Amino acid sequence: MSVEITCGKCGEKITSMKMLKSLKDAMKHYDGKCPSCGQKLSTSEFSLDVKEN
Repeated sequence: MSVEITCGKCGEKITSMKMLKSLKDAMKHYDGKCPSCGQKLSTSEFSLDVKEN
């Protein structure tokens, strides 16, 4: 199973994870912002799409 985090504003793929970890840990590397458009990423407002490999 893999998990992708994408920006809700521009749709840019921010990161892809092989195993689930906390959203705060995943976004820490990007200072809480989308690296493409600068949109602030929220840990309280998000959608989760999981795809089985």
